[in-house]
Amino acid sequence: MNDINLERYQDDEIDLKELFNTIMKKKKFIIIFTSIITILAIIWAITRTPIYEVKSNLQIGFIEEDLIADPNTIVKATRLIFNVEDKKILKEGEKFISEVSDISLNKKIENFIKIKTQAISNDEALKKNKEVVKYIEDKFKNKIDKYVVDVNDKIDNIKMLLEAVDNNQSKSLKRDIERIKQQEIPKINDKIKFFKNIDLKSLNKKIKLHEERIKKYRNIINSFSKNKTNNTAVLAIVSMKILEYQNLMLISQTKIEDLKVNVGNINKKIIPKLLILKENFIKDDLRKLNYQLISLKDKKIMFHQEINALKLNLLKDNIQNSMVIGDYIIRDYPIKPKKLLIVIVSFITGLILSIFLAFFLEFINKKEDK
Repeated sequence: MNDINLERYQDDEIDLKELFNTIMKKKKFIIIFTSIITILAIIWAITRTPIYEVKSNLQIGFIEEDLIADPNTIVKATRLIFNVEDKKILKEGEKFISEVSDISLNKKIENFIKIKTQAISNDEALKKNKEVVKYIEDKFKNKIDKYVVDVNDKIDNIKMLLEAVDNNQSKSLKRDIERIKQQEIPKINDKIKFFKNIDLKSLNKKIKLHEERIKKYRNIINSFSKNKTNNTAVLAIVSMKILEYQNLMLISQTKIEDLKVNVGNINKKIIPKLLILKENFIKDDLRKLNYQLISLKDKKIMFHQEINALKLNLLKDNIQNSMVIGDYIIRDYPIKPKKLLIVIVSFITGLILSIFLAFFLEFINKKEDK
């Protein structure tokens, strides 16, 4: 068993020696071949047009608390517009200048879009990146402008209502209040004063006058009654005079009753009605008008609050279009081609391939010798 293992070990040792000898024998070929591959890779890397990359983080715009659009929809539409999925195939003689290499959602920051552009220079890559940003901004600018116009229209409508309240309703109520205070109530007071100071006094004077007349007629009748005579003619004349004065007394008494009825009507009906009317003006009409005026003041306060709330919606904190947050990320060195990596990979590939060819050539030589 030990002899078998020893033989195998010796065979492996011989094989390794042969491999090493083959490599050393073909070392010039290996060095030349590897050098050629490496030099060709260096030449290819040097002759390639350097590609620069610019990155940006675009915050999706918002109106109040709502985004202007769904982030996934924006990404899909923009990728389609700028041919991110299907790269543009250059025509013969056409040179590559710039392209959008990627548009995607930023996984680290919510509601952010990551934009990558590549070009033959940083300036071209930056220009292309700004083109994408401007496209997204312009796409939703009309929506934001429309929202601003709608909010301003609402503000103007509320201002018109506010102006109508100030110029029409409020002034009309104030006019009605002043009319009641300056016209209606003074009119009622004047009427009450007229009935009390003029009409009643006039009626009382007339009553007094008729009472004095009755008294006077009564005295005359009494005086006639005291004159006693047997003369039939004189008695007839006296009787007629007494009857005449009695009729006058009856007329005056009737007028006194009518006048007292008028006085009672004024005191019990007309003046109380005027006082009730005055009370109604003070308690009902004025109170209602003042209440309506207070309600209008509250309404004006509410309108002002609505205007202030709408103005707050137009502030930058509540409405904003999509915009780049931070600076554009620009590298001073190109991302393509990666010359050092290409040279290293080419060197390793050339070395491995040259060793393989060396073994292959050695194998062919031995076969020919046999």
